[in-house]
Amino acid sequence: MSSPAATIGHLVQERRAWPDDAVLQDLAALTPLADEAALNGPTGDWSDVYRYVALAEVCAERRLRAAVPLLLDRAAFGDPGETMRGLRHHLEQIAGPDWDFLAEACLHALNSHRPGTRLWAAEQLAVLQVERTAEALQAGLEDPEDEVRAAIQSALDALRPPASHIGRQRRR
Repeated sequence: MSSPAATIGHLVQERRAWPDDAVLQDLAALTPLADEAALNGPTGDWSDVYRYVALAEVCAERRLRAAVPLLLDRAAFGDPGETMRGLRHHLEQIAGPDWDFLAEACLHALNSHRPGTRLWAAEQLAVLQVERTAEALQAGLEDPEDEVRAAIQSALDALRPPASHIGRQRRR
């Protein structure tokens, strides 16, 4: 039995030989990832997670912009095996330096019915710190999921200057 890293590495190598359309089709055919609680349970199947991570890596290497909404739409709710926290690096590699494109994709993802999609869109928006996202983030504070609301609050907090800077005067 291979380690997760070896399995992902094998999947990446295999997909590097594929044309872009085949990579995107494989990603589109991937069902949304199970939530962290289900994956960590006794019947959790990690094969889709490994495939997702491999596809994210190949899409990032090729800067396949069409992959951004597909990756967000399939994101797990939670961070199973700490695999999802790397998603932002893949999204940033794909989109950079067009942060408006990435912010727009994340704003759209905030309206998803899937909590994993909303969670990781909010996490990405916290990093991007795009002022025009504030209104949509504010509306997201009504999200039914505590974890999503916390990520949205973090994104809003990232848009505000720290309280320690307010009213501070420069010393001479």
